[in-house]
Amino acid sequence: MSRSSHVAAEEAAPAFRGRASWSGLLRFSLVAVPVKAYPAVSTTEEVHLNQLHRDCGQRIRYEKHCPTHGKVEADAIVRGYQYAPDQYVMIEPEELENIRPVKDKALTLQQFVEPDQLDPMRFAGRTLYLLPDGRAAHRPYQVLAEAFQQRGRWAVGRVTMSGHRYPVVVRPTENLLSLHVLHDPAKLRASSGYRSQLRSEPVSDEEVQLARTLIDAATGPIDWSGYRDDTAQQLERLVDAKVAGREPVAAADEEPVQVIQLLTALRESVAAQKGSKVRSRQTKRSARRRSA
Repeated sequence: MSRSSHVAAEEAAPAFRGRASWSGLLRFSLVAVPVKAYPAVSTTEEVHLNQLHRDCGQRIRYEKHCPTHGKVEADAIVRGYQYAPDQYVMIEPEELENIRPVKDKALTLQQFVEPDQLDPMRFAGRTLYLLPDGRAAHRPYQVLAEAFQQRGRWAVGRVTMSGHRYPVVVRPTENLLSLHVLHDPAKLRASSGYRSQLRSEPVSDEEVQLARTLIDAATGPIDWSGYRDDTAQQLERLVDAKVAGREPVAAADEEPVQVIQLLTALRESVAAQKGSKVRSRQTKRSARRRSA
């Protein structure tokens, strides 16, 4: 491909939003690939409300305040550690940088695992897409991504971001590599203490079989559109109504949940599932007859 064609292809490619959260070297053994990490989750639709003074409606402001000197400008604020009551030692950013080992300044892949070895409990909920940083990085990046994809394994490593060292998982996402931040293993609470709170209760084979039937009936492909958070749209309708002086429309009340005996609840749930499937098949047959 000529340079002009390559530039045209880049310009035609869809642009991605957001700025890099981290950049550095993706290291595996002696291989080092410059990469940038971009947030995989958008926060632009999150709902943000401001704090107001009820009496006058003005927004509450927060100022950095020193008990000795009053208001403090941002450039005069440093970070510090409290080592005794009201005693602090100041820590400069370059001092934090100097104490980090060189290997922590890269995203270092230390071992590969089968995906089912990772308990979802370990995932901290932060995901980023890794992209090659610079033209020379594209080829080694693609080699690693293809090898990941073919072997079907994930890499466990660690990286330092925003002043904290995190264990991470790097896995293939089609032809991309994605990074998932994990919880610090030392901070995970063992489940044994919670399991000890469970009481041993006898369960019948019929109850378990009915529960399994419910699970099987609800198993299928995921339609993620049904899990969308529409809080922002609900808030927008509320704001529009209040600005226009209309009475906000309250959400419809759901039918109260009745507490009934477990076995009865399971039987009724299975019957309802079967009835729903029959109605769905009848609707599809009617639609086919109308279209014939």
